[in-house]
Amino acid sequence: MKPLPDAHHVARYCPPSMVDESGRPMTCAFAMRSDEGDLPVNWLECFDPRVEVAVNRVRDALLEQGALLRPNGRFALLDIGTVKAAVKRSLGRSLHINRLSRADDASSSAIVGHPDDGLMVATEIRALVRHNRVRRAV
Repeated sequence: MKPLPDAHHVARYCPPSMVDESGRPMTCAFAMRSDEGDLPVNWLECFDPRVEVAVNRVRDALLEQGALLRPNGRFALLDIGTVKAAVKRSLGRSLHINRLSRADDASSSAIVGHPDDGLMVATEIRALVRHNRVRRAV
């Protein structure tokens, strides 16, 4: 795992069941599932510095892997440095956002460091997601 730069961004796919009526991801979209050791995200700058181009490339990469992206699902776009600073300030917890080594998806990354207080971390991350930082999954 290699740490990603604070100035970069990641996207988290949020299925329709984790998106509210306004199209904004709910807190549960940022909570780790019982079978996850870390919170999966995708590094946008891996593909392109332009957000829209990068989101399209992430979408394509996930679809190529067989991911089931639904029409009402969303991508929440997160600023790496902002996420780390908010969690540190609010919870005193240091998070890491690292690139994973996967041959089938160069953008594959993870938010690492919140197994004990996952719901509190998820709440902090969700608070950072504004409507202008959400994109349709398909």
